[in-house]
Amino acid sequence: MTTIPEVYYGSNISGRPSMFANMTKKLDKILELLDLSTIEKKDKVAVKMHLGFNEGYQTVPVFFVRRVVEAIKKQGGFPFVTDNPTAVYNAVYRGYTQETCGCPIIPIAGVKDGYVTKKEVDIEGIESLDAAGALLDADVLVNLTHSKGHGSCSYGGAFKNIALGGYSGPTRWQTIHGVVQRDSYFDEEKMTKEHLEKLKEVCPRNAPAWDDKKKKASLVFYECDQCHGGEKLCVKADEGKTGWSVNPENFNSFQELMAVAAKTILDSFDAAKIFHLNFLLDITAFCDCYGMSMPAIIDDIGIVGSKDIVAVDTASLDLIAEQGLNESVIRKIPEQYMRVNPDLSTKLHPWQLIHGPLKDPYNVTKYGEARGLGSSKYKLIEVLSAEETAAMEPPKHTFESGPSFF
Repeated sequence: MTTIPEVYYGSNISGRPSMFANMTKKLDKILELLDLSTIEKKDKVAVKMHLGFNEGYQTVPVFFVRRVVEAIKKQGGFPFVTDNPTAVYNAVYRGYTQETCGCPIIPIAGVKDGYVTKKEVDIEGIESLDAAGALLDADVLVNLTHSKGHGSCSYGGAFKNIALGGYSGPTRWQTIHGVVQRDSYFDEEKMTKEHLEKLKEVCPRNAPAWDDKKKKASLVFYECDQCHGGEKLCVKADEGKTGWSVNPENFNSFQELMAVAAKTILDSFDAAKIFHLNFLLDITAFCDCYGMSMPAIIDDIGIVGSKDIVAVDTASLDLIAEQGLNESVIRKIPEQYMRVNPDLSTKLHPWQLIHGPLKDPYNVTKYGEARGLGSSKYKLIEVLSAEETAAMEPPKHTFESGPSFF
């Protein structure tokens, strides 16, 4: 009999304005239920997260990072936060330091991004990926993720945090992002720069692109929102000259490779020593790689944790679907910044309403489940719910509980 994975959920809604109902206590409870006791004394624990770039501060708050780090230390583990070298080098500007996190911050593939292990993969056209060496050196993986949108797959969660973040720059940017160009979608011999300009002119997102150095055309799939299910303007402008098309296969290839890449990383660890935490806070339309502040288009939801990567991302997506887009926010955002499906009542996931119907955020979990990484059927267990904490007896003193300086 297959065991249904448990997903622990701490809502940002509290029953009382008191510390015992706070998000920190919910995180503590989730960590308790995840059972960190599999972390052995002196285990090296990689806390994989995205530290952001430049002025992008909407990542997992360092306050929570330190909470996770302290929980690892209580088990006798030696934690280190890790991400790509640029994000690590600039992390101090966003408040992440060894002092604030409570542990070292280490470049995931070395300071020159060249400390890697070549891993063979089973996806057509791609023979290997360069996995980050410092990550693979660890005994334990804590996959600490900020859930947000993403142009290529519509959603960046636990899968994306290790599927892209667990590899060197060339693998991440060229191989994995480049897989969308694997399946042909136009006749290159019939394409010219002048013809491509016609396609670009009608596209509201400037997705058709021309590379002057390579003298080649391409569709920037990250930008393409597929005209939100309507008539594809670039296809119409092509008038059949090059057979230009917008196909689900190209979008799906990115998500399939993400599942393959994630499995490669997860297979490098003992399953009992892998933990996933998704922070559904400050949920923005685009990836943290943008390096700037962005409007949160979905209201804060809370924290989700599981030992099953498929379950944790599926549950996160379900909670986001239940919450829906914040219409008062998205109505204020100009189309030059972000286009939204004009029919918000259509039965699409909120991320598809932003990034287009062909970018189904559940696809990566389906590919992951097919490869044995977990189950999309899960049991959601809410910890310290608003109803529960509302019924609890509050302490007499609830503020300024530390040493007084008066």
